[in-house]
Amino acid sequence: MSDATIFVRFTFAGFHRWAGASGARAYLADRHRHLFHVEVRMQVAHDDREVEFHDLLERARTIFADDLGTNGNFGSHSCEMLGRELGDRLAKQYRRPVTVIVSEDGECGAQVEVAP
Repeated sequence: MSDATIFVRFTFAGFHRWAGASGARAYLADRHRHLFHVEVRMQVAHDDREVEFHDLLERARTIFADDLGTNGNFGSHSCEMLGRELGDRLAKQYRRPVTVIVSEDGECGAQVEVAP
């Protein structure tokens, strides 16, 4: 592998909830909306678009929107869970490690690294 890493970014409006929320954060137990910011990174073997950016972006968006977030509803999935599920699918498809960052409204989130 080379030292080149590609990335794609997108946003997606959706809803989720944290059923176990309590105390000062009890409001998070209710379904609430976020603009999820997603970034996917992966190393490539050479500098001539081994993985086409637009193909990766389209695939990541499709998985996130259609498979993980049916009608924008992510249920009780946390940023970590969403990142891991997206990363698992992409790592299997592209047969390489993938890093996924998912944040709520670009403020708070998680980064996961997934190997195929």
